[in-house]
Order: sequence, then structure tokens, then C-alpha cells
Amino acid sequence: MIQYPAPAMKNLFPAFIFLLMAAGCNSSAPADKAAAGAPAAKAAAPGDTLQQAVAKYVAAHADAFPGYEPVRWGAPAAYTKINEAAIKGVVAMQAFDDALTPRNQALANYKASLARHDAPAKTAAIMGLYGKANKHNDSLLVIANSFIGVKDSTRLGTQLVHAYRAKNQAGALALDSATFVVYPGGRVEQL
Repeated sequence: MIQYPAPAMKNLFPAFIFLLMAAGCNSSAPADKAAAGAPAAKAAAPGDTLQQAVAKYVAAHADAFPGYEPVRWGAPAAYTKINEAAIKGVVAMQAFDDALTPRNQALANYKASLARHDAPAKTAAIMGLYGKANKHNDSLLVIANSFIGVKDSTRLGTQLVHAYRAKNQAGALALDSATFVVYPGGRVEQL
């Protein structure tokens, strides 16, 4: 049997406690099932705090998560301005693409008015609608382009992937997942 000197054992005890605490932070047990009377419940670990913040968000938006049952939590990851630009850039491009249909219809109406030789007032009104649709599209494109090439790695919050069960439109429980961002002030946003 190997015997360690007493000082070495004293140095291992804090490391052992840290490992036990770290293993407890990855638990997928809901916060309300924590041991009763545990003094560490007030000073929650960062992982638990993120999970609790997301759980509060889900509870506040219960209509979007009918029959919510948590399944598992992903590892927390940094959410930076680069991540935000990538996500918001895609959303802005989708908005631009969606606005192309009414813009193209307005352009077709204007061309048809010119081909029919409509009255100048009617053609001007149709041209005005096309102009508004075109300006709207241009503004959406400017917004989408503003997210291209963002290299700022400033951390905005913490990203957390969460798998859960919720009722689908047919009323059956289905496995789903969502990505949430928890900002330093505790605000939560679903991506």
C-alpha cells in the first residue's frame, strides 16, 4: 500500500470537492428536485443558473412549448457578435427574399400599366407602389449586408442548446430542441 504524506492528502481534498461540484453542475435534474436544505442552492453554479434562466423563459412562454418536458441540456458556449451577425444576417436575407414577391408583382403591374397605355395618373399611382416596394427591398438588403464580414468576437452572452418534449399540432409529445442565449443581465432569447 502506498502511503502519502499528510500535506499531499490535504491538497487533494479541495480538488476532490471541486470535481464533485463540477459533476453536479452537469446534472439534468430539474432545479426543484435539488436536495432540501442544501446551502449551495442559493449560490447556483453557472450551468445551473443558465438552465434556470431558460426554464423561466420557457415557463413564461408556455403557449410556445405546450406540454413541455425537459430532456437534456447541451454544454454552454460563448455567444459572440460573430454568432449574432450570422443568425441575424440569415433572418434579414429571408425577410429580403420574402419581400421580393410583392416587389416583383408591383413591377409587373407597372409594366402592364405602361403596355396598356393607362391614364398617366393611374400609371403614376402604380409606379408609386413599385417605388415603395423597391425602397423597402433596398432597406432590407442594406440590413442584411450589414451583417456580412463581422469579425468582432466580443462576447454577448452564453448560448445553450436544450432538448425537450412538447406537444405537436396533433397533440402527441414529440422530441424537439431549441437554442437559447442567456445575456449577462439574465435576459433570455430563443434563436
